[in-house]
Amino acid sequence: MGRMKKPFDLTGSVGKISIYNMRGFDEPIVRRKGGPTKKMVKNRASFETTRRNNSEFGGRAHIASLVMQILRPMKYVGDYNLAGPLTSLFIPIQVLDTVSEHGERNIELTKNPGLLTGFNLNRRTPFTNIITNPISYTLSKEKLSATVTIPELIPGANFFPQEQFTWYKFISILGVVEDVFYGARGYKTKAGYPLTPGYRVIEQTGWFNITPKSQAVTLTCSFNASPAEVIGSTEINNYSCLLAIGIAYGSMERGEVEMVKYVGGGKVLAME
Repeated sequence: MGRMKKPFDLTGSVGKISIYNMRGFDEPIVRRKGGPTKKMVKNRASFETTRRNNSEFGGRAHIASLVMQILRPMKYVGDYNLAGPLTSLFIPIQVLDTVSEHGERNIELTKNPGLLTGFNLNRRTPFTNIITNPISYTLSKEKLSATVTIPELIPGANFFPQEQFTWYKFISILGVVEDVFYGARGYKTKAGYPLTPGYRVIEQTGWFNITPKSQAVTLTCSFNASPAEVIGSTEINNYSCLLAIGIAYGSMERGEVEMVKYVGGGKVLAME
């Protein structure tokens, strides 16, 4: 993948070159067209390893999409495309499956859920650069509940918001991520369907004005249901709990505070 430097500023196709913009990159991305056709990859023996790699990539993409669905309420807090980096994070989890053949290895996040802890939704303004104090939390996989406590905030001491914004709020998400297994129809969860709409719980504060000192705030997220009710079966225990925290900025528009897109900070606070 190449990047085009200024003063050139164009997108589209030029001969065998494609030029396009991608959120999270300041410069246009440059790629060369070409390569083997889909038919060649699907049928030729020389592409057997490629087919196996593609199959496993599909499994990682599937579980990454489950995580992204949970984090969707924080979409406008992030400042780059999460799909690629998130999919890559599942490679070391997939290789933990030493029983299945290459091309059919499962992605069991329950074997190492902590791998996602600390995953940032931002490159320019990571959450830990905005609030430098540790965030206290509780998380119970058995009870499907969590709390997040934001400490007292003092601008310039433990709170470093972007200067152009005077309003902010906190968002907390508790979600359920199922392990993904290979089967006759490709990669799926044991339940066989996405946990919609019961796969996440969202809690958020109202808008706060940036003041010399703010009080501590606690957010509580709970499914108010048993894991069997959420998963849909008493026999399934292949799930992990994801707890995320984010800060969004707002601006006053027509007498109301509206969220400003693609600024703020968010991260996966904890996994269990």
